[in-house]
Amino acid sequence: MRRLVLIAAVLVCSATWANGQAGVELVGPTQQIPRGTFKTWSLFLICNPDWATPDKSKDLAALYNRFRPFHEAIGADNLGVWFWKRPMAINDPNLGANVDIARSAAFCAAIGKPPSQGPYLVVTSEYPDVANFPRDRAIFELGGLPPADLANLLNKLTDQLLLQNRVDAALTTANPPREPSSLWIRLLEGARQTLIGFGCAVKLQIQTGPLTAELRGCAG
Repeated sequence: MRRLVLIAAVLVCSATWANGQAGVELVGPTQQIPRGTFKTWSLFLICNPDWATPDKSKDLAALYNRFRPFHEAIGADNLGVWFWKRPMAINDPNLGANVDIARSAAFCAAIGKPPSQGPYLVVTSEYPDVANFPRDRAIFELGGLPPADLANLLNKLTDQLLLQNRVDAALTTANPPREPSSLWIRLLEGARQTLIGFGCAVKLQIQTGPLTAELRGCAG
């Protein structure tokens, strides 16, 4: 099984995750997202410069530590991407200044999303080329949520995805001809259970093949 790789740029290259899978550093504006044979790429985009301040350092560390379990939950063939400017310890008091707003903003522009409605969590099944961004994608628009609410939302979404993954695995083992749910359906169902209560500015948009859907974090 492919090792789950985090394109982040935090800690050191020898750092390992709690489940023994390795993290890989990729930092700065010129280092490229690996192509490989991944099924999807998940980008956490922080485009708003309000996050690039020293007082946001603890909040960024908390979000990073919650993004990691999220992309573990979507599976080892799915690559997680987080942009930093240079290697830096996650507990550094200047971590806020290290988030690469400019690189994230380029991707926000590519998907036509304003910085103020982020951060964004974008999942695509094709290589995320900023000059020609794939049309098939899922976009979690996190609506300018405060850091504590963002962390709570990511925790809940990760829990839902892990639960669905366990259900899929159990049913597939019991009945081998059954195909497990696609990642897109898992994301949609996980969001359906997660977003309500976070407000109308929080939403998920999925556009991939025959599936087009939008969910909002408010009733109706």
